[in-house]
Amino acid sequence: MLLKYAKVVLLLVFELLILHISNVRMCFLAYLTICRMRLLLGWLYRLLYELLQEGVMQSFERLSPDILLPLLQNRAEEILRTIELTKKALKRAPQGHLRLTKRGNQFYGYHLTDADPLKGVYIPKDDISQMSKLAQKDYDEKALREMEHELSLIDGFIAKFRPGELEAIYNRMNAVRKSLVVPILLSDEGYAKRWLAVSYKGKCFEAGAPDLQTAKGERVRSKSEVIIADTLGRMGIPYKYECPLKIADGGRTVYPDFTCLDLRTRREFLWEHLGMMDDPEYASLAVKKLSSYLQSGYVLGKNLIISMESSEKPLSQTEVRLITQGLFRVNEKLL
Repeated sequence: MLLKYAKVVLLLVFELLILHISNVRMCFLAYLTICRMRLLLGWLYRLLYELLQEGVMQSFERLSPDILLPLLQNRAEEILRTIELTKKALKRAPQGHLRLTKRGNQFYGYHLTDADPLKGVYIPKDDISQMSKLAQKDYDEKALREMEHELSLIDGFIAKFRPGELEAIYNRMNAVRKSLVVPILLSDEGYAKRWLAVSYKGKCFEAGAPDLQTAKGERVRSKSEVIIADTLGRMGIPYKYECPLKIADGGRTVYPDFTCLDLRTRREFLWEHLGMMDDPEYASLAVKKLSSYLQSGYVLGKNLIISMESSEKPLSQTEVRLITQGLFRVNEKLL
């Protein structure tokens, strides 16, 4: 409803601008101004739509789930591997260090050793390999110290970090108290339950349409959609089938095949399956559909999934599984 009122206000501003431009001699400038205002209004409408969508998606909790811990753990593992490789390289490095001096426009290299730690032995210009090995060693020693410092900081933080405590505080409350508060953070299961509980009215099925049902008894329109729905269900990815969505392209209501929830980020993904791509008319409509999604902020690979097939190349379960594995956090035991 708020989106509808916002659009009306923007259109009124547009009409007032047209009435304000009354000088006939300025008609060309007025035309350019109107064109620019149309672009501006379209941009404002899309921005408002995205903000409203963001508000709806984040209304169940006040803080997004933790993604810091796995990032830090991955970073620590990467640093540890690099530390081990660097230590091995330092064992193979030559003794001593490199000193570089500049005379005019030329640089001269000297090999510093324990026997001559100040001036060093001159390295001929054609012995680039020796200078490179010493320079690499000096760099690796400094980098090693910094990596060890960073690793100690990460390990210390992980030891004190309690990412599950916010969720545990809410879970320890009784049902009555839970009903009285808006949680800062929900469990994945709790968030999915609330997200799925939001009712909606999908598209109606035409008379005579085939009665195709998923494993959980939900009616869909094609065998390929059965494959997608069952794979999502098996992998624990919440979804809504043909949930209505207003897009920025004229405020039209569309019905994406699947609206999926990424529990890791609390973000929604649209999944459109294009099932007759060898039909020129169908393919043309599909291109227009994707263009409308793009105008509304749905970008392929970011928050839009596209699968497709033709009469010669039908959709397979393997393809659907690879897509879901690539974009969602899934239970590895279910693969």
